[in-house]
Amino acid sequence: MLGYPTDFVDRMFRVNRYPNARAHAALRLFLLLAALLLGLATEAPHIAAAQQTRFPSGKGGVANLEAKTQGRKGDVITADGDVDIHYGDTRLRADHVEYDSKTYEAAATGHVQLDYGDEHLEADEAHYNVSTGHGRFHNVRGAVKIERRPNPALLISDNPLYFEARDVERFPGDLYLIHRAWITICDPQHPKWQFYAPNARIHLDKTVALINANFRLFRVPLIWLPYASAPAGRKVRASGILIPDIGQSSRKGFIFGDAFYLAPNPWMDATIGAQYMSRRGVLERGSFRAKPFENTSMEYTYFGVQDRGLLNSNGTRSPQGGDQQRLEIQSLLPGGWRFVTDYDHLSSLTFRLAFADSFGEAINSEVRSAVFLTNNFRGFSLNFAGLDDKSFLTLPTTTTSSTGVVTQVPGTSVTLRNLPEARFGSVEQSPWRHLPVYFGFDGFAGVVFRSDQTIQTSNFVDRYELAPRVTVPLHFGPWLGVTTSAAFRTTRYGDSYNSAGLLTSSAISRNTGEFTVEPKYTGSACGDARL
Repeated sequence: MLGYPTDFVDRMFRVNRYPNARAHAALRLFLLLAALLLGLATEAPHIAAAQQTRFPSGKGGVANLEAKTQGRKGDVITADGDVDIHYGDTRLRADHVEYDSKTYEAAATGHVQLDYGDEHLEADEAHYNVSTGHGRFHNVRGAVKIERRPNPALLISDNPLYFEARDVERFPGDLYLIHRAWITICDPQHPKWQFYAPNARIHLDKTVALINANFRLFRVPLIWLPYASAPAGRKVRASGILIPDIGQSSRKGFIFGDAFYLAPNPWMDATIGAQYMSRRGVLERGSFRAKPFENTSMEYTYFGVQDRGLLNSNGTRSPQGGDQQRLEIQSLLPGGWRFVTDYDHLSSLTFRLAFADSFGEAINSEVRSAVFLTNNFRGFSLNFAGLDDKSFLTLPTTTTSSTGVVTQVPGTSVTLRNLPEARFGSVEQSPWRHLPVYFGFDGFAGVVFRSDQTIQTSNFVDRYELAPRVTVPLHFGPWLGVTTSAAFRTTRYGDSYNSAGLLTSSAISRNTGEFTVEPKYTGSACGDARL
């Protein structure tokens, strides 16, 4: 009916002179309004929709350009108003764009935004090739998301890398050259720390390099670096020279040192460094870490000083140099075996007191080492171990007699060593299912050694021990129970002291017994209570 001419509809209603003519007039008005609204609705998209252009781009792709208004002069397309160019994974937006469809170059101004993968740039103006990915940007603010492999030994942030710069040039292969750059991973609106560099290079999935940079905390410059680099990819470590150590100490004098960090592969790294101390000598540091397998890790550290000693009042020097070392190895082996090494070495307590990094370390006079291989299975435990415990008692001193004779008194210490040693034991188990009698045992065999200012044994003094035990729980009604245990322990030492107090190779044995009774009262109202 909407397709009828309006004059025909008018004539049709004039012929009909029924009493409901007013209703027919209202219907005619409704049909006219409906036809008008339908016409406006069909024309509205042509007025409001943005102009869209598709044209071939480099590498056989197709670039899509949308804008409110477009014009073309030869190969150059001029677009204004919410310009949006899509090409593959690249999106370029701006207020005004001049695009050369022959060279694929786009000159953009006003609220320029470039998005490519995890990269986002905002600039005042840009010249960008949508085909090659090369571009130049002015007054830039950018964010780059860096994926890092999780590492329990390093603190890793999920924040992207933020930067602001006067000029940025982007090259294919995710390479950025940045001029007058501010770089941080903090909140860009309120950064706690930043790096400023006149020139910087960001190579995604590889490194960030800064030239003539300085580190700033709350905009205050703290550290100047002629060159600095950091990983910018899944690899969180990179080989290179670390930040130098420069300082002044009343006991060490002027301090200058540096170290080299080596990370040849993801599961191994090493650090080698040295410090020059004007009043003392040369300090050496080294560390090695490796995790060659999923359940195996090792770490070695070395710290030593070639000390000249402080100058005494009489013009002599008292060197306090030495070294300390530590080796840690942990490994979970097949079959339920576990291997652990914790080896410590300290040349002298004097060295530790003079060069310890903390007060807690300086006052620790014990050096302990342990190596063991253990396996627990079906209630049994089998262990092979070596233990060494050295306690420093006194420091070396110098005494002068009344006649002027100077005597050097060495420091004293106590050394206890159990190496090698094998232990085999069992928790209490019942060999009979219905008989409550439980058996267990502990036994070991090994050699021991002791050295102090009064005792010096041979390097290998054999020692053996066996301690079987039996436990029988008894019940007297529902309210009283008694647990009885009996154990016998026999120990044999390969060396002993004679009546004159001299150490001999005569063996000595010691036998002891133990019997315990533990009553247990069970009350229905009070629960369990032991007497």
